[in-house]
Amino acid sequence: MSTERNSDYSINRILSASQTKGMIERQEMDINIQFEQESTRIYKIVYPGDYIVHLRSFQGGFAFSEKGGICSPAYTVLRPSKKLEYAFMKEFFMSSRFIKSLKLVTYGIRDGRSISVEEFLKLPISIPSLEEQTKIIKILETLESKILNESEIYSLLRIQKQNLLCNMFI
Repeated sequence: MSTERNSDYSINRILSASQTKGMIERQEMDINIQFEQESTRIYKIVYPGDYIVHLRSFQGGFAFSEKGGICSPAYTVLRPSKKLEYAFMKEFFMSSRFIKSLKLVTYGIRDGRSISVEEFLKLPISIPSLEEQTKIIKILETLESKILNESEIYSLLRIQKQNLLCNMFI
């Protein structure tokens, strides 16, 4: 857990947690959040590779940050140890299985639910060796690329089908 703050105002990129995109720049959010620039000195510093426990983590998991910046002091910044490859837990922390497991460490009711980070850190999570993590990441990246390529082919085939149908009765 990191509590490093932006006490010298040296970082201006403000990040917010999104349910599907991880940590994104605040201006990319669909809402206008008002704040005093002076308050950013207590914002927490986020580095690429950090995982963020945010106010809606109980619904969408932990947000992964691919960029550096600062975030609200209401968020908890989890900085991985050297036992984790970059982004290895990203998919797991957003999986429905993980989100369901958060019920064990949440308290409060409805929208006011909070995650007890201390209790979360006590949960047993199996982590493979760094070598295995690297292999798993490569496999997932390959599958993701394949899915993207197949989606593009599917879109092109739909366009081709439409064109063929339109030209069929000329």
